[in-house]
Amino acid sequence: MSILVHASRVLAVLATLALSACASYSPNYEALQQTAYGNDTPLPIDADIAELIQFAQSHHPSVLAATAQLERARAASVSAGAFADPELSISQGLNDADYFTLGLSQEIPIFNRRGMSIEQAKSSELAAKARLTQVRAEIAANVVQAFSEYLYVLENQALQRDLVQLLEQFSSIAEQSYAAGDVAMADLLRAQNALDEARSEYDNLQAMRFSQRARLNSALGRDARAELHGDYALEVSHREFAHLPAPPDELYEQLKENNPALLALRAEVKSLVVAQDIANTSGLPRLMIGAEYMNTDMASDTVAGMLSVSLPIWRANYRAQREAAEADLASGLHELEASELAIQAELSMALYQWQDAERNRVLYGDVLIGRAEQAVASSLSNYQSGSASFTDVITSQQEWLSFALAHRRAMANQLAAVATIHALMPTLPLPAETPAEAELSATSVEVISVEVKDE
Repeated sequence: MSILVHASRVLAVLATLALSACASYSPNYEALQQTAYGNDTPLPIDADIAELIQFAQSHHPSVLAATAQLERARAASVSAGAFADPELSISQGLNDADYFTLGLSQEIPIFNRRGMSIEQAKSSELAAKARLTQVRAEIAANVVQAFSEYLYVLENQALQRDLVQLLEQFSSIAEQSYAAGDVAMADLLRAQNALDEARSEYDNLQAMRFSQRARLNSALGRDARAELHGDYALEVSHREFAHLPAPPDELYEQLKENNPALLALRAEVKSLVVAQDIANTSGLPRLMIGAEYMNTDMASDTVAGMLSVSLPIWRANYRAQREAAEADLASGLHELEASELAIQAELSMALYQWQDAERNRVLYGDVLIGRAEQAVASSLSNYQSGSASFTDVITSQQEWLSFALAHRRAMANQLAAVATIHALMPTLPLPAETPAEAELSATSVEVISVEVKDE
């Protein structure tokens, strides 16, 4: 009878375990359903570039995801130093009710396996920290680039609006002059065509303004349709931000030590070095110690010590693990070298973009725009005196417009170049405003328009 009782108990335990394994699983997907498009945190009014960057780095989902990855790496560092769970074994005789054993064993990490796991987890944590810094830097660069393009479109739209107003005046003058017989039909048609073309371009810029605003909102981690409130000026942002943080030679020297992508790759390569050491110990025995309590007919209430060692006899498997770890390390080293070369080239291109934009900014801002303004004023005067045609006036005005846009494009490009440099080396401080660049003179777009209206 006792045998049947013990057997039924064992079968009951096995049946319970089987039913537990076959139980249905229903995951909770409420977090996906609650995902919103962007955050609803209000953006500061008249926020400058530094405030925009701070807002994006605090709310953008990419930064939050990288932060979660860092928390995961920290948790892995804690678990890496933990010992394996002890094993409890129970034996109950089926045909001998008096046979019963209870054993407890614990694996002891020999050959410095525990230390290597801890070191590998630390390297992974350092890599996660560097990746978070990299994501924050990339978010900052995206914000500055999107913001500079948004400001450029605003400036372009303002210039185009002034041009439309000027052409409306000239079109009205041309209609009156044509009615009086003072100008030919060709001048009237040119005036009307130029006005329609300018209006169409203004409408295109209006649509582009909304698309650029959506791009900026995306960089900020906000809904693409969110409004931007504030009085922004490209020249003000350029004056505050578009300066090199250090001379080019110093930037190249500090690149390897300050670039977050390279720091992350170095940490990952360190982890691969440890992984290779772990693979080299995979073919070594594993040690377990423990104790066993036995209650049998021959040995009642006996306690025995246990020592067990694994037998790593499948050498091909361990050899393959070592070869894979060696290949991973070689791949990581080559990837690090390739990334260093690519990042140097990226810095070189950003410096060239900044220098090219600086030359264009000085050329158009200090030389060509002033000359174009004089040409516009001269053509207006000559047109009123009858010594210049309407085509001459439009040509000079369009030339001035192209120079003014090129000047603003240069400022926007400089902002984008500085943003790229800061993304490569985010630990460098933001450049301070220099006294000489703080007194940049604005182009006299509105002055010309006012003078034309007064005349």
